[in-house]
Amino acid sequence: MSGKNKKQKLNPGGEAERLNKQCLGILKQLQKNPNAYAFLEPVNWKELKLVTYPKMIKNPMDLGTVEKKLGDSKYETTEDFRRDVDQIWQNAHIFNQEGSEIYDVASLLQSVFSEKMKEVEPGPLRDDGGSGGGGGGSSSGMTPDELGQCKAIVRDLKKHKDAAPFLEPVNWKELNIPDYPTIVKRPMDLGTISKRLESGSYSSVHAMAQELDLVWVNCMTYNIDESYLYQIARDLKGLADKKMQPILSTARGGPEEPKEVTFEMKRELNENSNQLSSKDLYGMVGIVEDSCKRAIDQTNPAEVEIDIDALDLPTFLKLKKYVDDCIKRANKKSK
Repeated sequence: MSGKNKKQKLNPGGEAERLNKQCLGILKQLQKNPNAYAFLEPVNWKELKLVTYPKMIKNPMDLGTVEKKLGDSKYETTEDFRRDVDQIWQNAHIFNQEGSEIYDVASLLQSVFSEKMKEVEPGPLRDDGGSGGGGGGSSSGMTPDELGQCKAIVRDLKKHKDAAPFLEPVNWKELNIPDYPTIVKRPMDLGTISKRLESGSYSSVHAMAQELDLVWVNCMTYNIDESYLYQIARDLKGLADKKMQPILSTARGGPEEPKEVTFEMKRELNENSNQLSSKDLYGMVGIVEDSCKRAIDQTNPAEVEIDIDALDLPTFLKLKKYVDDCIKRANKKSK
């Protein structure tokens, strides 16, 4: 039994050891940041009398826990490490009000972390995790054929005449758009996806597809509707969806049905519904009236609104599919 808890010994001079040192170095810099005091240890919600904290935060995380997991070789890849650290900032944004000190500090540290992680190549943090050469072994979670198809799709997208803004991470400092990291919580670009495919960081085709979709969704979230960047992101999303559909339909490891509606899911539905026409919005109201009447807010006689927080899970998922289908249909018509 005790063998399960022993720290794995990394091969001296190996890729996993090198990446571990890089991740640990970044973690130590975050811990030494004078603004990081609230994120060094697990939130003691009982002592702070934050009774709603465990209801709102389903995956607590802090820098001390990340350090322990890194030291105990709990992370297979740099992507796993990055995901846990990003969870810290996401939790702070969910629980704290926008504009509060904790919210703003989380945004600041999120930007610092994102910049530092650009220096870390995707790869394994355990000698049994990740894939050094991108050959498509079991560590990547994809078959060689799936990996090859995904690489080909990303290569084609990178060659597209309108792909230039999506080839590398958005340099928001150079572009003088300081609000970018507060609006786009999880930056993504085609270059990063290529690196992760090469290093075998993706657990499945579906995991890769989610990050590919994030490239376009981030752009559409940040830019004004019908702006040039919004339009090319929308068009490239349609193209990427079309290319990915055949492989997704046969790929293993599809996403599990969610067991609850998260804050992020609500935010995404709200943003996507803002893209719908008036006719499609009436369709949304019809679905809710049929399935979950309590979520219809008629306090304002001039208009009917949907209270997303009051939706039950089945109705939420039905609504999500409807909105996604409406957007796909609109994208096809615009071509």
